[in-house]
Formats: sequence, C-alpha cells, structure tokens
Amino acid sequence: MNELALRKATSSDVASARALAREFGYVELDELVFAQTFRAVLDDPSQQVWLAEQKGSIAGLMSLTIKPQIRLAGFVVTIDELVVTEASRGEGVGTKLLDLANTEALRVRARRLELHTARGRPSYERGFYVKNGFTEVDSAVMRWNAPALRSGG
Repeated sequence: MNELALRKATSSDVASARALAREFGYVELDELVFAQTFRAVLDDPSQQVWLAEQKGSIAGLMSLTIKPQIRLAGFVVTIDELVVTEASRGEGVGTKLLDLANTEALRVRARRLELHTARGRPSYERGFYVKNGFTEVDSAVMRWNAPALRSGG
C-alpha cells in the first residue's frame, strides 16, 4: 500500500467530496446544494470531515458527529458517512478511517462510537464493520421525510 495520509477536509475539497458521494450511490446531488451543505457541515463545530489521500488523490471520506447524549450521560460519536473509492478498496483505507474515528471517540471520552449502514451495502455483506470491532445491535432507524423531500423538491 502506498503512503496514506488522513487530514481534515476544507471547503476546497467540495468537488472530491461530491465525487465520493456519487460513487457511494448518491448521483442526483445538485452541485450548488451539495457545496452549501458541505460548507455547513465543515462550519458545524460538532462535526468533522476527514479525507484519506493516497497516490496523490482522495481515496476516502469519513464524516463524524460528536454530541452529548442524555441517556448515556456522555458523548456519542457517530460515523455519518464513510466511503472509499472503488480503486482504493481492500488497501486499508476504510480501516484507517475507522481507527481515526476510534481515536476521536477516545479523545472526547465518548461513551459510544456508532454508525448506521444498510444491510445490502457490500461493506456490510463483507463483515467489514464486525471485522473492525463493531457489533450489530437490535435497533430500528425511523425516518420522517418532509413533504419537500418526498416530492424531490
């Protein structure tokens, strides 16, 4: 594996982040709206966006949210997005990003590090998260989509 560098994203990384989101399956993302949202995430002190650089290009992205949670009487760190380019899969990029998430959780003395993923995703089917120390819990994700989101507008 070539040298892998992890760094916090900046607003100049918006095109790379959008390309990764598209590779993750989100192909209908409006460029302007994506850029505004990316900047909002970068500006939010409770969130972090990390990039993995390898072979002179962006190989992966991970976004984290760090927030206090009443029922845990402490912080929870959530991995909101984790994507590795197809060309870089199997080279340890995802594992390095998860290691970084663990480091951040330890740094803030989080009570929990968690993520949600779809069971149909290849990473789930490969057991990637279990191999990296995560356990699946009995949980349900409930969503409410605003009317504007339902109509696509």
